[in-house]
Order: sequence, then C-alpha cells, then structure tokens
Amino acid sequence: MNRKVSVCAGMMVAVAAFSASAEEAAEETSVDGPGVPRELSVPPLVAVAEQPVVHTGAPSKGAATGADAKADATVANTSPRSAEPSASTADAAVGGEVRAAASAQDPAGTKAEADEVHIPFSLTLVPGLSTSGFHTGNVVNNVSIGLVTTHAKRVDGVAMSLAGNWVGDGGLSGAQLTVGVNVSRGPVNGSQFSVGANIAGTSLLGLQSTVGVNVVRGDAEGAQLAVGGNIASGAVNGAQLGVGVNIAGKGLVGAQLGVGANIASGRVHGLQAAAGLNVAGQMTGLQMSSGVSYARELSGAQLSIINVGGVVDGAQVGIVNIASSVSGAQVGILNMARELDGEAVGILSLVGGGQARLQAWASDVALTNVGVKLGGRHIYSLFTVGYSPAIDEDRRRFVMGAGLGGHIPVGRFFVDLDAVGSTIHTKRLFEDSHHILAQLRLTAGWQVAKHFAVFGGVSANTLVTWDGSDRWEELGIGPQWRSVSDEGRTTVRMWPGLLAGVQI
Repeated sequence: MNRKVSVCAGMMVAVAAFSASAEEAAEETSVDGPGVPRELSVPPLVAVAEQPVVHTGAPSKGAATGADAKADATVANTSPRSAEPSASTADAAVGGEVRAAASAQDPAGTKAEADEVHIPFSLTLVPGLSTSGFHTGNVVNNVSIGLVTTHAKRVDGVAMSLAGNWVGDGGLSGAQLTVGVNVSRGPVNGSQFSVGANIAGTSLLGLQSTVGVNVVRGDAEGAQLAVGGNIASGAVNGAQLGVGVNIAGKGLVGAQLGVGANIASGRVHGLQAAAGLNVAGQMTGLQMSSGVSYARELSGAQLSIINVGGVVDGAQVGIVNIASSVSGAQVGILNMARELDGEAVGILSLVGGGQARLQAWASDVALTNVGVKLGGRHIYSLFTVGYSPAIDEDRRRFVMGAGLGGHIPVGRFFVDLDAVGSTIHTKRLFEDSHHILAQLRLTAGWQVAKHFAVFGGVSANTLVTWDGSDRWEELGIGPQWRSVSDEGRTTVRMWPGLLAGVQI
C-alpha cells in the first residue's frame, strides 16, 4: 500500500515539475502581461564598446585628441540601424513550438495564431495540473487525456476524460469523449460522445451523441442522437433523433424523430415523426404522430390523431382534422376547414365550399324523416331520424341512422348515391334494439332555387332481426326475399322501397 501511494505521489510531483519547467521555459522566451501577446524576446544586436584603459599619468594633448577621436568613432559605429532586432523563433518546452509574430504590421488573425502553443500530447491529472503547463488557454493539442477534465484552446485530434472536455474558441477537429460534458466554444468538425451533454458553441459538422442533451448554438449538419433532447439554434441539415424533444431553430432539411416532441420554427423539408407533438412553421413533406401535428403552412401530408394546419396543400388523415384552407383532402371522423378545394371524408365534416343541407322526406320505412347532409363537394355524411305513427295494423316506430354518400352535380340537376344504416325502435327512440336496417339509396334532384331543391328515388332495404325478436312483418312494399337461420332466431328480409322529399 505504501508503495502504491509513493508511486502516485511521485507521478504528481513529476507532472508538477514538468508543468513548472514548461512555464519557466515559456517565461524565458516570452513576455506576459495584461493585453500583451505572448511573443519571443529577441536580444538586441548592439555592439558593446570596449572599456578604455585608464592611464595614471596625465595625458598629453595629442593623447587626449586621440581618445576623443576613438570615442567619436565608437559613437558613430553604435547607430540606431545596428540596434534593430532580427527575426527568430524558439522551441518551447515539452515538445511545444512557439511561433512569433513576423512584424508589428501583421493582421490580428496572424498574431492570434502566433500566440498558439502546439503541444501534441497532453496529460492532465487535475484541472490546472498538466504536462501542457499551468496555463492552457493558448495550447493546441492533438491528443489530450485527463483523469478529471481536459482544457485547450483547440484540439486537432481527440480529447478524453471522465468529467468533461473543454475546448476554447479554436474549436474541435476530431472527437471528444467523456462521461460528463463536452464543450467546444468554437465550431465542431467531428464527433462529441458523452453521457451528460454535448455543447457546440458556433456550429456542428458531424455527430453529437449523448444520454442527456445535445446543444448547437448555430447551424448543425450531420446528426444529433440523444435520450434527453437535441437543440440547434440554427438550421439543421441532417437528422435529430431523441426520446425527449428535438428542436431546430431555423428550419430542417432531413428528419426529426422523437418520442416526445419535434419542433422546427422555420421551413422543414423532410419528415417529422413523434409519439407526442410535431410543430413546423412551413412543412414540405410528412408529419406523423400518435398525438398532435401542427404546421402553419403544409405541402404534403399529416397523419396524426389530431392534425392542425393553416394553409394545407395536400392531405390530412386522422381522427380530427382542422385547417384554415385546404387544397386536397381531409379524411377523419371530424373535419373542419374554413375553405376547402377538394374533398372531406368523415362522419362530421364542417367545411367551407362544401355541403351543409337539411332534408325532409317520406319513405316506406317511415312517413316522416329528417336528415342532415354534411361534407365536401362530392362526398357527404348523412344523419337521419324518422317517425311513423300507428296506422291501422302498422305500429308506431322510430328510426335513427347514419350513412355516407356521393353527390354528382350536373348544373341544377344532381344525383346522390348513399348507404345508410338504421335501428328500428317501438317504444322509445333510444331503447335497445335487435333490428338493423341497411339501405342503399339512389336519388335524383333538381335545384329549384339556390337554397331549395326537390328529390326522389328508390332504395334497396335489408332488415336483419336476431334473438328471435319481432320481425316487423308489416315493413316493406312489393316483392320480398326472406332467409331464416339459427333455428328461427335470425331472420333476414330484403325488399325495394321508395322515397321523396325536399332539401334546403
């Protein structure tokens, strides 16, 4: 045990000494100070004048004159031009190379590059204690390994640690791997892998993969994979796959696949698929969800339980479809659109430019019938209620049904073909019934006025009775076809029928 402790202590002392030697070497070749870039110090090339020999005797006039001439010559030789420094470079400690600025007139970008210290390999024991020295804000590494964290201005290679990897404005060209958090204040051209989070300060060209959250504070080209969420403040060209939420701040070209929500504030070209929510400003492609899909402008299709759109050029297929205007189709239980240039197929369709008609008619099944016809220009749904009083041997009966049909307008003339299913009741309208009446109806009508039409037609009626209940023998006109099965418990009867009425 004592031996292991001694080895660890020795390693830390060696790294500390290595860091100190790197700092001392850097100080010998540079001048540090607030606002002063790190440059090499160049020794002046000024010749050192020799010290004159002092004689004890009094100089003669001729000797004095010679000394004065020699001093003048020495001053003349020591000119400002001879004092100009020459350009030079020096190698830094620990295999690092410091590149000095070429001249005071160099651009700022060149000077910033000159401040970088290239150290191919760096080992960091604890923050601030590494083989790159105590100050790593201007260090460029190819391989950076840290027991806790790593830090460099730029990494052109790989950085690995347990807690986190930090790269400055120089960015990352390669890979960062950590259990904690990867951070690059500059652009990322490569990959970031972590358990906690990945953050790219300006842009991403490559891959981010994490259990937590991926963040790009700019445009992202490539893929973001996360259990928590993927966020890009700019545009995304590629894919975002997350269990939580996917967010593209300025549009998407590609796909967003999530369990929670997909959100793109700009234009989307591609696919959004989520179990929860899809949101897009302008969508060109497909939105799929077991929850809600919303697009302010849609050119494509929405397949969700609830579809909501502004201007839709395509199709909405779901249980509930809502849009401001639709050029295409709505298929669902409830369809709503302020303007519809196409078809709405559903149980209840409330669309502008479609059909919203009230009908009243008489038939062989019920003397008085009222129905509501709702739908698009050619496809409609029909809800009916009928009543027939007791007359002679005919008993009182209530009829309630719903159906789906097609409408063919030819000028003021029109033809309707629909299929209606109804239940027949004796005492009350909503009592249990063991009778199902199926009707296939063909009618023709004439639009007398804008909001008034007359129609009439024929029907094919099929009544199914089970559990040995009342067979409604009095229903039907003309010839009939009958089938009895299940030991007389189930009866099927078919007959032709007539109907006529008005529509408003």
